[in-house]
Amino acid sequence: MKSIFSRLFLTYVLIIAVAIALFSGLLSVVLREHLFLVKQDSLLETGYYLNTLLGRVQRGTLTEKELALAVNVAGETANARVVLLEKPVEELPAHPLLSEMGNEWLADLLTRIWQGETVIIRRQFAAALDTEVVAVGMPSRIGGRVTGAVILFSPLNELEGVLAQARNVVWLSGSLLLLLAFVVVYFVSHRLTRPVVKVSRAAEALAGGKDIPDLEEGGKDELGMLVESFNQLKNKLKKAETMRRELIAGVSHELRSPLAAIRGFVQGMLDDVIPPRERPRYLNLVLQETNRLTAMTNDLLEMARLESGGIVLRKEKFDLCIVVKETAELFSAQAHAKNLEINLRGCDKELLLTADSSRVRQVIGNLLSNAVEFTPAGGSVGINVSGGQDTVMIEVWDTGLGISAQDLPFVFEKFYRVEKFRDSATGGTGLGLAIVKSIVELHGGQIALESSCKGTVARIVFSGA
Repeated sequence: MKSIFSRLFLTYVLIIAVAIALFSGLLSVVLREHLFLVKQDSLLETGYYLNTLLGRVQRGTLTEKELALAVNVAGETANARVVLLEKPVEELPAHPLLSEMGNEWLADLLTRIWQGETVIIRRQFAAALDTEVVAVGMPSRIGGRVTGAVILFSPLNELEGVLAQARNVVWLSGSLLLLLAFVVVYFVSHRLTRPVVKVSRAAEALAGGKDIPDLEEGGKDELGMLVESFNQLKNKLKKAETMRRELIAGVSHELRSPLAAIRGFVQGMLDDVIPPRERPRYLNLVLQETNRLTAMTNDLLEMARLESGGIVLRKEKFDLCIVVKETAELFSAQAHAKNLEINLRGCDKELLLTADSSRVRQVIGNLLSNAVEFTPAGGSVGINVSGGQDTVMIEVWDTGLGISAQDLPFVFEKFYRVEKFRDSATGGTGLGLAIVKSIVELHGGQIALESSCKGTVARIVFSGA
């Protein structure tokens, strides 16, 4: 199977070769036509000159000897054979030069001359001369009456020689040009196909499961964009594969503990290891672990939909303060149980935001849930909202224990939980903040987390208020 390089190279060479051949052929035709016109004009000029001399002879102002000398000089100068006829004749003249041209051709020529026409015959073949000729014939007049004729014909041997030399020059130039084009096309084709070949080989290696480095970009043209797009695609696939492995590892880790607990509790009750009076308590633990599995499954499905682009935002303009107040009300009982105070700031007036209200409610709910859960009793949590001309900012803060500087860069990663809260009974699924970040970025917003020993602040900025 031919490579793209060979096909591109042969196509370019063929196009250039055909173009050079057409140009050379056209140049030969144009040069031939030009030489014919030059020869024709030369014969006409010589004919007009001799016609003037023939008229002087007929008027007696020039001798025939002088005319013969002038004819010889003019014929040699124009490289032509000259025939002078003094008057019309009924039969064809028995001139040795005219007999070489053939009677049929001569009869037509003389007939037209006697009718007062200047005749030009191009490329008439003369068998006796074994060559083609250009012939010019013109009448000689005295007092408006045709009294003679001047006939010149020139063999094209010399003209064909010039044409042959010109053709040789043209074809030699065309061959050199084709050779130069061959070299140029080779390097151009190699340069054009090299990125494609590199991408093809890299894609084949990538399909085989090999880890390949980024391809070197070759410019800002379409080929450079192809390499850049391939690198982006490769990196996205690599990232997706890494995420898939992390997801499998994370899910396996997160599922192992609750499943083991559920299995142990159920097996203990079946084997009567757990007394009947204690079974309600263990059944309650099984229910809690089942709820954790359900929550984890829901979060996994939500994360998968966000990463695959399966979620379509239903944006509308709504009052952010109403959403904030309703979300805070949902956690009021949980906060009251821990003697926590939920503070709302900036919600004393309407604050419009164009976004998916249900997803914004989900973001605020996840952040507020973490704040309430990880703030010790007697502390405070709150939500601050503010807006400018083009942006809206939401801050969810707490006075909890904070997040260490070592953990802070990783809190938005899937299944990551701060170590002090990684207990199976109190820790979440480790997907809440990852979901929050995906939703915010899906809206074109930004989220950042600041934390210290005095508490944590999650700051969200939405554009397009």
